[in-house]
Amino acid sequence: MMVTGEMLNQLLEQVKQQQMFLEMLVRSWVDDYRASGGSIHCGKGCRNCCSLAVHTGFAEALAVARRLNEAQAEKVDSYAVRLRDLVKNVSDLPQYLRLHRQMGFCPLLDDEGTCSVYPVRPLTCRALISTRESVWCGADFSTLAPEEREAFLAGLDRKVVAFPSHYVATLQESGKELEEAAAQHMRLHFGFALYGNLGVLVHLIRKGLAEACQEGPVATARFIAQAGFDNPLLLTGVPD
Repeated sequence: MMVTGEMLNQLLEQVKQQQMFLEMLVRSWVDDYRASGGSIHCGKGCRNCCSLAVHTGFAEALAVARRLNEAQAEKVDSYAVRLRDLVKNVSDLPQYLRLHRQMGFCPLLDDEGTCSVYPVRPLTCRALISTRESVWCGADFSTLAPEEREAFLAGLDRKVVAFPSHYVATLQESGKELEEAAAQHMRLHFGFALYGNLGVLVHLIRKGLAEACQEGPVATARFIAQAGFDNPLLLTGVPD
């Protein structure tokens, strides 16, 4: 099956609509929750969640890649290569997630600590809504004293959070459903669906991943392997 540039544009248009839908859903949910007395602590410059691993689908990464200027792109390239080299010594998912805390903040933050690609930020970022102060978004819970952890857990609104986290469960679930719909669309038209680390995907797209995807699954798998990113912690859905 020949994949065309028009198919890529269709993926991008679907993602744009999904992001708009989730944005409206988040705003409505937050307004209702605050009206009922609940507290949401997300805001401009609140960046501790930006030290988490961000994974997304190919189409959302393509939208980000097309928006970058050269300075932004260079930061992403540096981040992706560094992560590729560091992850060689990582054996499991928890260690991989902790690695991101050690690496620092997302390379897409600007000098003021705000998202430089905010209009096209991925669904996974849009869906991460905090019911606790931002300090908890940057906390390493493995290092907390037992009494601190118990106090944190006791203060959670279990009706709405994805326990034991302090993030809103229903919005994360909605984001995941939309991501899966985008993946299904890519599988239908491309025969496979790539999902993985945002920085890695953007870096590879800048180096020719989109063109490899248009050539087919064999070319895509070869391109990713030659670049050294054929690691399931970084990318999934890579064709065999």
